[in-house]
Amino acid sequence: MTRRQRRFLYHMTLLWVLVLGVTVAAAETLYVQGRSAVLRAGKTSLDPVVTRLQHGQDLTLLKKEGDWLEVRTEGGKTGWIYRTKVTSTKPEGGGNSLLEAMGKSLREGEASAVTASAGARGLDKTSKAYADRVGITQQHRDEVDRMTGYQIPDQEIEQFLREGRLGEYAQ
Repeated sequence: MTRRQRRFLYHMTLLWVLVLGVTVAAAETLYVQGRSAVLRAGKTSLDPVVTRLQHGQDLTLLKKEGDWLEVRTEGGKTGWIYRTKVTSTKPEGGGNSLLEAMGKSLREGEASAVTASAGARGLDKTSKAYADRVGITQQHRDEVDRMTGYQIPDQEIEQFLREGRLGEYAQ
């Protein structure tokens, strides 16, 4: 092979690597950094939850719109996530700590979307047993029921979260 042919082959290889690198860079991988991140159907914290995401889970960036990112999971689900819930570097920790496990068990019982319209439902069996055991009066139980029945419109909750930089809007 002549020097000219080797040089041509080198430049073609370099060009191929650059083209391949640009293609790979276009499909940016992000990682869930939040402990309780969700993928939403839209770009507000009130949109329905598509799926719950695990700490460190890989996501493929599809589109950026303001502070919201449209992503796809490895399982093929697409949706929106707030930018502060992801990072471009894989976070440390596999989510095996006792504290994280306790947090997960608590999250399994929470609502699938941010809402304060829980409605009056009374104490669950575990809470009622605790209230009986420690002597919480019926008057206090009634107050808890009254508070859980209080409703706030979803739009007010969204505005509160946005202005207070809470939930998806936390910085």
